[in-house]
Amino acid sequence: MQLKSLDYSDKNLLRVREEVKYNLRVSVSNLDQKNLVPLRFLVYKVGPKDNFFKIMARTGMDLDTLSSVNQLSSPQDIYPGMELLIPNMRGFYESEQSSSDDSERKKISSRHKIPSKFLYYDDLRKTWFVPGRGLPKEEKNFFYGMAFSDPLAEEGRISSRFGKRKDPFTKKDTFHGGIDLAAEKGTPVYASAEGVVAFADSKGGYGNLVVLKHLLGYETRYGHLDRILVPSGAKVKKGQLIGEVGKTGRATGFHLHFEILRNSQKQRPIFKGHV
Repeated sequence: MQLKSLDYSDKNLLRVREEVKYNLRVSVSNLDQKNLVPLRFLVYKVGPKDNFFKIMARTGMDLDTLSSVNQLSSPQDIYPGMELLIPNMRGFYESEQSSSDDSERKKISSRHKIPSKFLYYDDLRKTWFVPGRGLPKEEKNFFYGMAFSDPLAEEGRISSRFGKRKDPFTKKDTFHGGIDLAAEKGTPVYASAEGVVAFADSKGGYGNLVVLKHLLGYETRYGHLDRILVPSGAKVKKGQLIGEVGKTGRATGFHLHFEILRNSQKQRPIFKGHV
């Protein structure tokens, strides 16, 4: 069903707000003798004057629900024309795919202290929706940008931002899926978050590239390196030295090309200092 407006006169909006309120009361109070209104989703197309927090407030959602249901990595991920799913209850999706069998249902019920009958298994996502509960702390840290640190430890200068830009080679408008941090050749490059080295070699336009895999489907990429200082398969800590700034691959000068992805989708880097 389409949610066409965030105006309080919209009947679909009023109905979903009432269902959210009722379902929250039942799930938070663990009223086992009552039933939730069955989970359903409305689709809302983001308008030019909308932002994450306005949509959250008008629909009766909270940060955890809106971000988890739509697999957002930050409040800045939404844009005009984007279609958001608005559920009729607060809650979140388990971050790991799992089976739909009763043993898994009992584990999740016990972990989140919620009656098992309240849990919903999503066949498309292959994971469980947990009503009335919030995201784990570590996932909130990712959403608020606290999980990642500056890979150049503030030794670089942003020379190209995330989003549309003119390609420095073709001069055509293109999408830039990361940020460029200009710095002198050999400037140390550090792991932005704890993870595992998934790739450490040369790769096309990236030049010398390190790819780190992190929790919750996140990965970071560090391109145009002069030197790679970690082997593939190694576990690295946040802030560990992994390479040095260079201009290998498709680069016009010395800089680090840095990307954050979640579930293979490029995200706007939002840690402190990245705007």
